[in-house]
Amino acid sequence: MTATLVLGGPRSGKSHHAAALLAHHPMVTVVEALPQGDALTPPPPQGQCPPEWRSMRTLDLTRALLASRHPVLIDDLGGWLRGLLAEDGLAGHPDRARKVLDARLDELGVALRAVPFDVVVVSPEPALAARPSDPADPVEQLHGDLLSHVTRRVSAVSGRVHVLLGGRVLDLSSAPLVGVV
Repeated sequence: MTATLVLGGPRSGKSHHAAALLAHHPMVTVVEALPQGDALTPPPPQGQCPPEWRSMRTLDLTRALLASRHPVLIDDLGGWLRGLLAEDGLAGHPDRARKVLDARLDELGVALRAVPFDVVVVSPEPALAARPSDPADPVEQLHGDLLSHVTRRVSAVSGRVHVLLGGRVLDLSSAPLVGVV
């Protein structure tokens, strides 16, 4: 089937749009891409997803995809990246962080292409993201750099890419890829 990457800035409606793309499916697995014990992050707003959709919280996106037998909504890659950096103690080790991240992205790319159902992945678009409170903070710089890398890699394996901007959905699916590493 098809993987769709949905990008947007804060409060752009990207999660709502992603859920709407899968609304015609009676069952969807919603993967909150966060550590399981993350009590600081509130659940998605009520009414965003139908009550019969199954929800889970994990950083192991590949396993979640392979375990599902239904379409999957992954929300969101920014939280996933923060969770990986924290969980694996990588925030202070940029080279090691990139290697671990690339291995996870290799696996995720294969899974996104292989599953026999639709997958919609939500991510903040780094160019539209809110500016960090301390731009000189090396952890914030690393997160921004790696998030750009993540979105390029996922875009490269996605059949469709949508960007929410100015209250509109822009379909970039036929746009050429540039700078994918």
